[in-house]
Amino acid sequence: MTKITKGDINRLGDKIRNEYGNISDGTIQELENYRTSHKDSLAKIFRELCRIKYKVGRNTIVTYRIKRFESIITKLHRFPKMELARMWDIGGCRCIVNSDSEVYKLKDEISKILNIKKTNDWIEKPQNDGYKSLHLYVSLPNDDKTLEIQIRNQNDHNWATLVEISDLLFDSGLKEYGRNEELFTFHKLLSKRRNLNLKEKKIIAKISKKYKYIDKLSEVFVRNHLRVREQWLYIETKARYKYFLIEASKVEVPKIAAYDNFEDAERDYFNRFKNNQKANIVLTHLPKPNYNQISIAYSNYILTYHSFEDESSLIFESLIIESLKNGKYLDFFSFFDYYQNIVISRINNSVKELIYSKSLTENKSRHLKKEMTKKEREWQGDISKELRYHSNKINSFQEIFREYLPKKGLNRFVVKRMVKYVFWKQKRRMKKLNAI
Repeated sequence: MTKITKGDINRLGDKIRNEYGNISDGTIQELENYRTSHKDSLAKIFRELCRIKYKVGRNTIVTYRIKRFESIITKLHRFPKMELARMWDIGGCRCIVNSDSEVYKLKDEISKILNIKKTNDWIEKPQNDGYKSLHLYVSLPNDDKTLEIQIRNQNDHNWATLVEISDLLFDSGLKEYGRNEELFTFHKLLSKRRNLNLKEKKIIAKISKKYKYIDKLSEVFVRNHLRVREQWLYIETKARYKYFLIEASKVEVPKIAAYDNFEDAERDYFNRFKNNQKANIVLTHLPKPNYNQISIAYSNYILTYHSFEDESSLIFESLIIESLKNGKYLDFFSFFDYYQNIVISRINNSVKELIYSKSLTENKSRHLKKEMTKKEREWQGDISKELRYHSNKINSFQEIFREYLPKKGLNRFVVKRMVKYVFWKQKRRMKKLNAI
C-alpha cells in the first residue's frame, strides 16, 4: 500500500465534509484505508497495555477499537477547521481501573514504554458536562501513528457510557450533536455521585420520573439480557475469538459477531456500514471472550445492565429517609412508590432470567449441553447471587426506613396506610408480571 501523506489525509477530510450527508463509496473506501492503516500500531500498543496492566490492578480492563466511520464523519462536520491528520483518536485503547490513583499509576507505566505527545486531564479539571477521564496521545518509538489511550476509573466510565445510552434511547444529543437541557442537567448532577445535596437528588428524581428513565432502561435491558447472554454463551466456548462486532439498537436486541482475526471482522464492519451508514456499530478487541468485561467496557452497546440502576436506588432511598425525617409525607409516598417499582422490576427480571437460563440446557443437543454446561452454571450462579443481593438490600432498607416512621398520632396512621397501599400495589404488579 502506498504511504499516505499528511496532505492526502487532510484532503480526504475536506472531501468528507464536502460530501457530508451523501458520501460516495469511493470516499468511504479511502476512509477505510486510512482507518485500517492504524491497526498494526494499535495492536502493538494494546499488547503493551495488556502486559503492564497487572502492575496497576488485577481487575484492570483493556480494550481497543478503531474509531467508527460515523464518529469520524460527524466530528469533521462539527469541527470545520479540524485537520483529519490531527484527529489523533482514529485508533484508541480504553483502560478501566478501580480508582484515580490507579489511573495515574498506569500513566506512569505507559510513559516508560511509549512517547506521550499530549495529555488531556479531564479528571483534574472535568469538562463542563461532568465528563472525567485521562486522555493520552501516544506513539511507539519510530512510528508516525499517533493514537489515543483513555484511562478512567470504573465510576467515571459508567457515567460516560450512561450518557451514550441516553443519546441512543432518548435521542438527546448529549455527546456529539446538541443538548437536551434537562437530560444534560440530569447527567451533570449524576457525575457528582456521592456529593449530591438534597435539592440535586430531587432534581434527578424529577427528571428521571418525567422521562420514565429507569423504566426505559429496564425495558431495553430486559429485552436484551436473555438473548445477548445466550449469544455470549456460545462465543465463550471458542477461546480463539478475540474480535467482536457489536451493533446496538434501541428497538432490537444487539447483534454480536465474533472473529478470530482482524481482517474478517473489519471486512464485515465495513460492509455493514456501507449498507447502513446510520447503524450504531463498534468493532473491538479483547484478549479472550469475557462477558463481564465486554458488558462493562461496552455497556452502551451491549445494553443489558448499567450501574445506574443501583445508583438510582440509593438516591431514592436517601430521598425516602429525608422526606420522613422532614415530615414531607406526600414526597415520601411518591419516592417510596417509585423506589418499589425499581426493586420489583429488578427482582422479576432476575427470576425470569434464571428460569430462562435453566430452560436452555433442557433444549440443547447432548453435544452442546456438554460443551456449554459450565458457562450456563456460571450464568445461573451470577443470577442467584444478584437475587440474594437484592433480597438482603430490601430487608436492610426496610429496617432503616421504619426507624423514621412517625411514632404516633394521625401522621403514623396515614404513613402506614401509604406503605400498605404501595406494597399492595406492587404485589398486584408482581402477579401481573409473572403472568406475562
